[in-house]
Amino acid sequence: MNKAYILTFDRKRLIDTFNYEIFHEQLTNAKGIISWWHYLDCTYILIVEYTATAKNICDYVRTIIGGKEFFVCEVNLYNYNGFLNPEAWKWIEDEKGKTVLS
Repeated sequence: MNKAYILTFDRKRLIDTFNYEIFHEQLTNAKGIISWWHYLDCTYILIVEYTATAKNICDYVRTIIGGKEFFVCEVNLYNYNGFLNPEAWKWIEDEKGKTVLS
């Protein structure tokens, strides 16, 4: 089984020269990332190998996000709510059966 983590980061500046496309490619293609969700700006849900930790993810993200502030936390895909489009909910439903809480 795998684990789910949420990654969210701050854009802060009105004029931002950070290359979000390169960041997205590096993040979503990183070793250990099995699946990902990015239906909200500045937020990802990452399905990762069971042995991954928030610190592992943080250490990697620090190498690709520059000086931006960010937050990583394990999430429980069995207890959620909100207002999202149907495609976002479907992804969560499809992935939750593949994850466990540590």
